[in-house]
Amino acid sequence: MPTSFSTADLALARRIEAAEAANGFALVRNARSTLVEAVPAAGGCAIFAGVGSPMTHALGIGMDGPVSTEEFDGMEEFFQSRGSASLIDLCPLADATVIEQVMSRGYRVIEFNNLMLRHLEAADATYKAPEPLGVALSADDRYAEWCRLVMRGFSGVADMPDEAAEVLINLNTVGQSFFGEIAGEPRGGAAMAIQGQIALLFGDSTLAEARGQGLQTALIRHRVAQAARAGCEWAVACVVPGTASHRNYERCGFQLFYMRVNVQRDVE
Repeated sequence: MPTSFSTADLALARRIEAAEAANGFALVRNARSTLVEAVPAAGGCAIFAGVGSPMTHALGIGMDGPVSTEEFDGMEEFFQSRGSASLIDLCPLADATVIEQVMSRGYRVIEFNNLMLRHLEAADATYKAPEPLGVALSADDRYAEWCRLVMRGFSGVADMPDEAAEVLINLNTVGQSFFGEIAGEPRGGAAMAIQGQIALLFGDSTLAEARGQGLQTALIRHRVAQAARAGCEWAVACVVPGTASHRNYERCGFQLFYMRVNVQRDVE
């Protein structure tokens, strides 16, 4: 069984949120578009990747102590000066001043995400996907193909035009991206980045016609094995509660650490 942890472990939560913020900065540095920006914000990172983009948000804020009114003003100005609502992925272990600011400024809840956590063991490194499943590293010249496949899995649209996947293509995912294959044919995708001995698992997507065959589980276990071989201590992923992804990560030994609350304040 994976090593357990305390849901009251503030030091561990700080490490995870710092890793997520560091990955945000790395994502922007690696982006192919100059329109993608990131700035330090209240101890974390604020990212702008376009109005309405799922990547436009602040994360990791308030983990190192109190957040001042001026810091919050600066974060909101970063978003609103670019025509975007102010969006925050809020860790429940953040300093109480963050909650005070959110409540006094009229933010509204738009989504919940479960942060799933798993301690890595030496035995994790030996995983190999069972046939006919397979996992293949996406080479640079197949990155656009990977983006279109992932977008197809998320949207359910069979023929994903380039312009629809352009935002994801321009972000140029940090770390490694993987194809999930059935009998050698790409039917899903996922990605992983490593920050400070923490493996961040994200981008999980499976085509509708390929679901229910264990492909996401293979992608999860493959990335866990890669992270273990790289010497990582923890693997984390964010999932929408009650989804197939939530159940699959639990089956792979991940446990709920805390629930992030995604909040938004619209442009005035």
